[in-house]
Amino acid sequence: MRLSYGVIVLLTVLISCKEDESETTQINGLWLDDFNISEGNSNSTKNLLVRVEGSVAETTTIAYMVKEGKAKFGIDLLPGSGSVTLEPGQSNFQIPVQLIGDEHLEITEAFTVELTVNGNTFTIQPAIVDDDSVEAILSDEDGFYTSAEHPSMQLVWQDEFNGNSLNAEYWSYELGNGCSIGICGWGNNELQTYTNNEANVKVENGNLIITAINNLGSYTSARIKTQNKIKPQFGRIDVRARLPKGQGIWPAIWMLGENITSINWPGCGEIDIMELVGHEPAKSHGTVHFDQGGYKSSTGSTTLSSGDFSEAYHVFSLVWDKNSITWYVDNQAFKSFSHQESEFNLPFFFLMNVAVGGNWPGSPNASTVFPQSMVVDYIRVFQ
Repeated sequence: MRLSYGVIVLLTVLISCKEDESETTQINGLWLDDFNISEGNSNSTKNLLVRVEGSVAETTTIAYMVKEGKAKFGIDLLPGSGSVTLEPGQSNFQIPVQLIGDEHLEITEAFTVELTVNGNTFTIQPAIVDDDSVEAILSDEDGFYTSAEHPSMQLVWQDEFNGNSLNAEYWSYELGNGCSIGICGWGNNELQTYTNNEANVKVENGNLIITAINNLGSYTSARIKTQNKIKPQFGRIDVRARLPKGQGIWPAIWMLGENITSINWPGCGEIDIMELVGHEPAKSHGTVHFDQGGYKSSTGSTTLSSGDFSEAYHVFSLVWDKNSITWYVDNQAFKSFSHQESEFNLPFFFLMNVAVGGNWPGSPNASTVFPQSMVVDYIRVFQ
């Protein structure tokens, strides 16, 4: 009897202790099921699905507040705040966001939602993804051109080349054959020497003109860059240009990561807005180069239905955001690259040049006519 009584007392104590132990709510993090939400063409309310990391053991209230980022109130979305009540065991909840829709192409724009629970604040950053198309291209007797304004975007930098010389606040020259920085032939076995001579590079009649010259088999040209001066991160880029042609001619309008001096190539990333090899004068290429456990690249191209790029102006455009890069010629998309590589989420600077020879185009031959010029009417950046 004593033993039985002791067992009963012990069991009673254990049960009593167990009943006194109660679980507590422990929220370690809040994260989005999908960071991207589609804008649409009209105003709408979209629900963000938020996942709970941790446990909800009791009725819990989470307060939220929508804040601006690249996406702005009154243009992209409306202010919003409120609270959500979670019941025990609940592992997700929804937050409504009011979007302002339109029919104008915009880059992906992020905003912030601040969430507060039990004295702790968590931040999530959704992004509004535009699903609109690029507006129609414009043309005149000289070729194609784009508007100086894009709805829902702001012009943040431009060079219209309206002066009498290259704007030193924007541009600097790269000189020589690359040997001084350890890449003779500029890393591609190119044949030209870059100069800042007026014969090779000048601003005239509202155009930048870069000219490749053959001096009895010794080639000169020019290469300019905006490094340490103009270094956009995301946006729409429009460049209106007329291109050279001929065997061995290699014009390029491109970008490099501003951190190239510390991380080197290809880790810094490279975005080629336009490249053309002169023996294919009607085909424009768009490419990215990057480091993903070793050198990687992705390229696409487009070919004119008639004529070639030397006969008239064409507009080479890039729409670049934190999720993707899309290439256009005359507002017609021809390649898109979805990226997660961090190098493409950092500032880049511009380069323009006309190379002679190299691994890709090969050397000039008897059919190549010199001089050959790339004529640039404008470069514009919108965000």
